[in-house]
Amino acid sequence: MTSVERIHNDGESFYTFPLKVYFLSHTEEEEDMLVISVPKRLFKRAVKRNLIRRRIRESVRLGRSAFPGCAGKHILMVYTHSAVLEYDRICESVRSALGKIR
Repeated sequence: MTSVERIHNDGESFYTFPLKVYFLSHTEEEEDMLVISVPKRLFKRAVKRNLIRRRIRESVRLGRSAFPGCAGKHILMVYTHSAVLEYDRICESVRSALGKIR
């Protein structure tokens, strides 16, 4: 079983528009992991998938230090909305999601 499958199957999850978030605590010797998934069935063109992925990654990078509950966790974020949202809306959702992780 890959680590992504383990996060999905064994981890806790919640939904914050437009993200479905899965997280799982890990042991001391493992590093934190962030996986961002943008389904190909929603966005056929890689350009749009990569744009969304970059926006989410940057939001996490800027907001992660404000949420110490994220330390020691593997996090999987799945983008579920069928349209590309503005950076500000995605950033707000990511901050809300990081705040919910305990």
